[in-house]
Amino acid sequence: MIKKITCLIGISFYFITVFSETNQVSQIISRLNQIEHYRGEALFRVTLPMTDEEVEYKLSLQYQKNPADTLYGYSYFIDLTSESNPAINGDFIYYDSGNYYNFSNHRLREYHAEEDPAPFYDKMNNKSELPGIHRSGLFIEEFPMEIASRLQKSLNNPENRIQTYSDTLINNRKCNALYIDEYINGETIRSSVYIFDSESGTPIFKEIENNPGHLGSQTVTVKYISSDIKTPFPNNFFSEENFIKQKGNIIAPFRSNYFKAQNLAGKTAPNFSLPLLNNEKRFDLSEYEDRTLILAFVDTTSSFCKKTLDCAKYFSDNKSLLWITLLSEKNSDDLIKYQEENVLPGIVICDAQNIAAQYGIANYPTLFVISPEKRIIGVQIGYDPDMVQNLQQILETNIKD
Repeated sequence: MIKKITCLIGISFYFITVFSETNQVSQIISRLNQIEHYRGEALFRVTLPMTDEEVEYKLSLQYQKNPADTLYGYSYFIDLTSESNPAINGDFIYYDSGNYYNFSNHRLREYHAEEDPAPFYDKMNNKSELPGIHRSGLFIEEFPMEIASRLQKSLNNPENRIQTYSDTLINNRKCNALYIDEYINGETIRSSVYIFDSESGTPIFKEIENNPGHLGSQTVTVKYISSDIKTPFPNNFFSEENFIKQKGNIIAPFRSNYFKAQNLAGKTAPNFSLPLLNNEKRFDLSEYEDRTLILAFVDTTSSFCKKTLDCAKYFSDNKSLLWITLLSEKNSDDLIKYQEENVLPGIVICDAQNIAAQYGIANYPTLFVISPEKRIIGVQIGYDPDMVQNLQQILETNIKD
């Protein structure tokens, strides 16, 4: 009997022969675990809960087995790009021999097992096992060896329902497919489809729906564009030394404890929504599409920040320009009193500490000039007696009347 199933991305799968034996799954797992080195590209698409909004990422995946590494046994590198979310372009994830780096949201996280092995250990949370830092988060699960690990866990759970389909045809290409329904206490928590190339054993496609049938359901689809398991990597390709040579322009500023906010110049401004001071309303950056903005991150204890805020009056006549004062402190009576005593300019926002970190701020004051297209066209770090002239030059160079 031939059965046709169409997945969310519109690909039709023709399942010819149906098997339910666990040895079919075990054979797929075995072939995935036998992969010594892997290069691949994949399109990762997530449909967000409630809104049905889709976000797509392009992943460049590279890994190889590393038997000497007792923490994992693999070394890997992931590069990210996205047309729907350009802010993540240039983000990366790297691991080798107890050294883990994750660059995302313009922040670098760096962990080394020799200094502190705890983040690399698996942990238990409400009877669920949480993997170490080097095996957690988005995108790691798209590696073939992590797919094998997930399939093994599904196979070990007697509550799960697994169907295997061999001789699956996709554009006349022979594949092996799996349908998996995962259960907890009789309720379906996840439904998955996996498609593998019959010849190489590499993944072609996967679709996972979390909390199926619920309002908060979320669907992730991964379409593998290419997979190469025949070409070995050069010696020391995954070494930390080689990695730092490649990404030193990003790593060095973070290691010196200076986040180089000016690296955001030319990039899309990270969006945010924060409460206004002494007001129940909120400021949402995305709502100001027709205005040039100056974001002034300041510290209420700094005299230089007060001098910076004095500069706002020189731009008050520019009706196409909006000055935004961002304070790291949470809304409080003391902060409202401070505003009244100092007459803070423009729109005043509080509780901006996390946003300051997202913008890579290490020193106050720091100012960002943002175009109506939400592109960062200028960055001013620290107070400068010529700050007004610096900001005017940025505006004259980048904003056309």
